[in-house]
Amino acid sequence: MRMAVSAAAGEGAAQSPGPAAVSLGLSVAVVSSLVNGSTFVLQKKGIVRARGRGTSYLTDIVWWSGTIAMALGQIGNFLAYTAVPTVLVTPLGALGVPFGSILASYLLKEKLNILGKLGCLLSCAGSVVLIIHSPKSESVTTQAELEEKLTNPGSLFFH
Repeated sequence: MRMAVSAAAGEGAAQSPGPAAVSLGLSVAVVSSLVNGSTFVLQKKGIVRARGRGTSYLTDIVWWSGTIAMALGQIGNFLAYTAVPTVLVTPLGALGVPFGSILASYLLKEKLNILGKLGCLLSCAGSVVLIIHSPKSESVTTQAELEEKLTNPGSLFFH
């Protein structure tokens, strides 16, 4: 029985994504990261606008656009995780921080000091370094491999 299940699992084994899928997944990850980086800036802009008018922020279209952008950015992030290995998508999430900081300096007229600029630069550089040096992900193709990985504690934490 076990051999039949293993053989059946091996026939339709998941392969690593092709170059087009990786490019698409990374593009979706970058765009969703930029959208996620803009959400808090848009929401704060909406709150400031509503406060200036003396109304609730729930009536401001800019606040709602930030909230909707947050949902869309998370959906894009989820789609990127399904298309590309996690080790490639996760570092790109950090790109939202510099984008949000730069956007806040323009939309909210906040000053970005030298340490903030350096932090943005390091965040971008760190993302690139992590992606360039990311390890190849291992695919589990049979039930036996899955059972071996689940019963080996080192495999759960260090792979």
